[in-house]
Amino acid sequence: MMSMTQRLYYTDSYTKQFNATLVEQQIDGSHLLLKLDQTYFYPGGGGQPHDTGILNDIPVIEVMAQDGVIWHKLAQLPPAPLLPGHTIEGIIDWPRRFDFMQQHTGQHLLTQAFVQIANANTVGFHLTPDNLTIDLDQADLSDTVIADVEALANQIITENRPVTARVLPVDEAEGVRIRRLPGHLATDGLRVIEIANFDSTACGGTHVAHTGEIGLLKITRLEARGFETRVEFRCGGRALRDYQGKHRVISHLALEANGRYEDLPAAFSRLHIDLNAARDRLRIYRDLWVEAQAERLLAGADTARGYRLIVFASPDRDLNDLKLLASRLTTGSRVVALLGSAGEKAALVFARTADVDLDMGSLLKAAASQLGGRGGGQAAFAQGGGMNASLDQVQAALTTLAQSLPDQSA
Repeated sequence: MMSMTQRLYYTDSYTKQFNATLVEQQIDGSHLLLKLDQTYFYPGGGGQPHDTGILNDIPVIEVMAQDGVIWHKLAQLPPAPLLPGHTIEGIIDWPRRFDFMQQHTGQHLLTQAFVQIANANTVGFHLTPDNLTIDLDQADLSDTVIADVEALANQIITENRPVTARVLPVDEAEGVRIRRLPGHLATDGLRVIEIANFDSTACGGTHVAHTGEIGLLKITRLEARGFETRVEFRCGGRALRDYQGKHRVISHLALEANGRYEDLPAAFSRLHIDLNAARDRLRIYRDLWVEAQAERLLAGADTARGYRLIVFASPDRDLNDLKLLASRLTTGSRVVALLGSAGEKAALVFARTADVDLDMGSLLKAAASQLGGRGGGQAAFAQGGGMNASLDQVQAALTTLAQSLPDQSA
């Protein structure tokens, strides 16, 4: 029978350094897997990632549980052989471990707060080094509910209630929240994490000893997922860093707005009104430009081929401007318009009226390819871009193409 690894973190989540005896090792490519008689390394499970750290000065990159045995995967092979019976010194990556302890205990707290305030149950839990979420079995939670839940969770944190672990027989676990009963129990019963007079949850993870160590719990985002709601939140150091980052951004915006952060909503409202007014004026000026430019280009069009040929290159107009101009130019009859703009985002728009027999899509592909771009379209209209071209380059490409167009004056 395979001997099981003694999981010391079950009764002590705070030990950072320990000694253990090597029981077995396995080679996994360029890595070594070590089985110890006991360990403080958490192997991952229940939504909490595994610990990392060091064994005999070699980084531990993964910790896995298999049939009651915990395997520690080393980043590299040791410089000298390790034999069963050797003493192994382990050091836990404490910042990572304590972060997970804060987040995981905060999850228990938040889950129970949602039950008490909104009768909403947690059906999913996701914890990574960068993200922390729970999924609730309710949708459309109001701002008031979220605020009340957050307030209750932080009240329990402030009260610094004890967080303890005990093992109960499964048939005596009435009142204990069990999201999913594992197929194999690593203890002689159900390990239950209790937040004094607040919550009891079956869990195999690592947790802080008092709620005050969570520091702070802040809900940062809600995401509707059908009939469920994903709640993103942060605890402890993550909540502090989130606040620091947002404070930097808000302080910068307030400085730019020449006011306080409390004034930002009003300032942005004024900017939104001003922006919409500027867009309205811009549309008016653009329409005036299109009309004036179209009249000028039509008046000066080359008519030698039996249609009015217009070649126009602009140093600064964007794709939308060219499309509007092309639409205006082709409202009459027997017109071919080859339009282009220069710059880092150079663009081409080719258009014709229905009474001219030319394929604008093929012509534009040829011109765009010459300029290092791409594009295409229908026989009567095509557009392209993806190129960085000067005004002279755009003008030369359009002129060369115009010179190759056939005569349809017959």
